[in-house]
Amino acid sequence: MRLLIIVFIITAMSLPGSAFAHKECAERSLKNGLQKTTVATPEEDDYDVKGLKFDINLTNTSTFISGNVTTYARTMIPNFSVYAFELDTALAIDSIKINNQLVTVTTTGSVRKVTLGTALGINTDFTAQVFYHGTSPSGSGQFFTGGLHYVKAASGTEIVYSISDDLFAEDWWPCKQSLKDKIDSVSMWVTVDDTLNVGSNGLLMKKTPQPGNKLRYEWATKYPIDYYLVAVAVGPYKDYSYYMHFTDGSGDSMLIQNYVYDSSTYMTAVNKAIFDTTGLIVDHFSKIFGKYPFKDEKYGHCMTTLSGGMEHQTMSWLGTLSLWPTLVAHELAHQWWGNSVTYGKWEDIWLSEGFATYAEQLFLEHFDGKAAAKAERTGNYSFVMSDLGGSVWVDDTTKVSRIFDGRLTYAKGGAVAHMLRYMAPEDSLFFKGIRNYLQQYKYGHAVTSDLQAVMEQAYNIQLDSFFRQWVYGQGYPTYTVSWAQSGTVVHLKVEQATSNNSVKMFNIPLELNLKSVTGDSIVKIDVQEISRHHIVTWDRTVTGLTIDPNDEIVNRANSVKNDPSLLSVPADMFSNVKVYPNPATDGWHVSGIHPSTLLQVYDINGRLLWVDKAGTGAYIPASGLPSGVYLLRLSADGVEPGYSRLVK
Repeated sequence: MRLLIIVFIITAMSLPGSAFAHKECAERSLKNGLQKTTVATPEEDDYDVKGLKFDINLTNTSTFISGNVTTYARTMIPNFSVYAFELDTALAIDSIKINNQLVTVTTTGSVRKVTLGTALGINTDFTAQVFYHGTSPSGSGQFFTGGLHYVKAASGTEIVYSISDDLFAEDWWPCKQSLKDKIDSVSMWVTVDDTLNVGSNGLLMKKTPQPGNKLRYEWATKYPIDYYLVAVAVGPYKDYSYYMHFTDGSGDSMLIQNYVYDSSTYMTAVNKAIFDTTGLIVDHFSKIFGKYPFKDEKYGHCMTTLSGGMEHQTMSWLGTLSLWPTLVAHELAHQWWGNSVTYGKWEDIWLSEGFATYAEQLFLEHFDGKAAAKAERTGNYSFVMSDLGGSVWVDDTTKVSRIFDGRLTYAKGGAVAHMLRYMAPEDSLFFKGIRNYLQQYKYGHAVTSDLQAVMEQAYNIQLDSFFRQWVYGQGYPTYTVSWAQSGTVVHLKVEQATSNNSVKMFNIPLELNLKSVTGDSIVKIDVQEISRHHIVTWDRTVTGLTIDPNDEIVNRANSVKNDPSLLSVPADMFSNVKVYPNPATDGWHVSGIHPSTLLQVYDINGRLLWVDKAGTGAYIPASGLPSGVYLLRLSADGVEPGYSRLVK
């Protein structure tokens, strides 16, 4: 979701630069006390939801709802005797049927329970049909204020629409609010006045006339869907649709379906052009993320009064107009990031919102150029650094304001996505990795460690430090760089401080742009220590340098200065080091070592086996080591380490 303004319960602030995805917090965000981190009651984990059939009545002038919802489920335990679900107490239950037999219900807050007369065995299919009615707790038209929202748009159009994220599905239908239990399929039958239109997930299969000038819209989706993505909107919408065509050689096409207000305020030439280019974005994202995951149904938008958007599966709600190009890209990206592959825990929501935020940059990079993407990235990075701490991984899921924190979940999550791309040995490997991840967990769930494992496989490098520092850790680095030049040898001293004590050092590579009157060059420095001396060769005269010229990583630049004292450090301290014999049986002699050099021997798994501080020479015993290959690391304060291969 992407909003213009981030509104917190206590304070409000406008976003610097370009705003981005965030849900608005409001008073009802803490309904029922603290947000629950699991299902509302343990019995909900005792069954698996296989399908839903809605048959409800709605209007566009109030949040009154009536009808029934049938849940098709399968037991997960032996002796299944209690069916539990959630429904707000503002909605009255008329009756409940389990396998077409009337049963009684008990209520504790929004938790409703039915005790079965005869327990069911494990892996037994059953149906639960709940008939109910009432006025849904009314939302203000924004996030976290209710499940159904009645609003009057600026044009005077009256509409009603649902917003279930994060725990508001219970405000309008009898549900199980579990991230981990995807619903295999949904049929959404909604009866309204025949002057109205209804938007929902999947495809509109049929419109069936009903008595009393009513019309039943019959929507259906066959794709797995999480509870908070099930949606409905009612209003005097006009259908503005077309078919887009994939350019992958498949010849496939897909419906782009938009429900818009019958008002020139919304269907201006500019907004029509944005609707018309949605198909182009679908095609581009299909190339970099993998084919649109719901291609047999549709993608589209339904206009609401949200100050942003909501990524309901196959049909996103849109509100604000001023951010539409990137807003469309953000909500569309969610169809891969969050909808097809849903975060398995609220702690990992950055896998959805962070990557959807980064998709805005990918959209700009392709359609507007790298400069536009960099400008977006720079604005987001500035927002990330508006505070000194905070982790991408959600450390307090009891607060909705923390789950949907704009600076951390969205901006820093998007920053991590870009830096993960920056870490790739080749740019193509980043896109290969994320496609593999989206394919491997398609229509299911994943957590951060799953993404890490897939990207490590794609890159063929370990990413433990990266994820530990940038996802679970807090803060960002500040760099100070000194330089000096002698002939073609350029000495660089990179020093780092961190904004939060949770991370002592960020060992992400750092780019430096060396400047000269005849042109510039970018060198990438491997930062592995808080302070280190680096040496590079350059055939031009350095006049200055810039830290991280392309804003590849979240960081601040402290100072850059010319420091001639750096020239006292030998250009290559370890160039004269000799190791013999090699291969060895009993041990290796090391000569030509600078005094106070630290010697460390590692095996091929990176385990430290031997360490010593040497003078001008050293002896490394080998008699106790098995035959194989080892690595000798030579290091001294403030200089680049040297390495030698040892063989026994």
